[in-house]
Amino acid sequence: MNVAVTVLAGLLMLIGLIGILVPVLPDVLLIWAAALGYGLIVGWGESGPWLFGFITLLGLIGLAADIWVSGAGAKVAGASIQSLLIGLLFGAAGLFFSPIGGLVGLLLGVFAAEYIRFRNVGNALKAVAGLGVGYGASFGVKLILCLLMIGAWVAWLLNG
Repeated sequence: MNVAVTVLAGLLMLIGLIGILVPVLPDVLLIWAAALGYGLIVGWGESGPWLFGFITLLGLIGLAADIWVSGAGAKVAGASIQSLLIGLLFGAAGLFFSPIGGLVGLLLGVFAAEYIRFRNVGNALKAVAGLGVGYGASFGVKLILCLLMIGAWVAWLLNG
């Protein structure tokens, strides 16, 4: 049973890692949930609670970085906080249709808010491009954090 749970947790973490590239798949949360499930089913062992705490911290940083770094890119490109908040609302609404709908909603929301703000397509596109650059940077940050989360889980496996 422990071998099957370990393999399943590892596969879920691999899917989470792929989820960084494919917006339809969950990423940080899936890796975290796989580690939690592993601990609950197989047991925490001596180092498990500490390493799971570290995995949780990395996961929280990953979730915050996803939002903050993407928004920082848009902010540097001139987007207002209000436009980013409207983009987040559109993104949340888009999630009801599909995970890709969340990304499309975010981009459309920022574009619409910036267009209304400046009445200039160029400025609105610049803000959306900045959001895209920020999203790309957040991809790199999440990749590093997810690899660290999986590394901590592997250390947990090896140390018990």
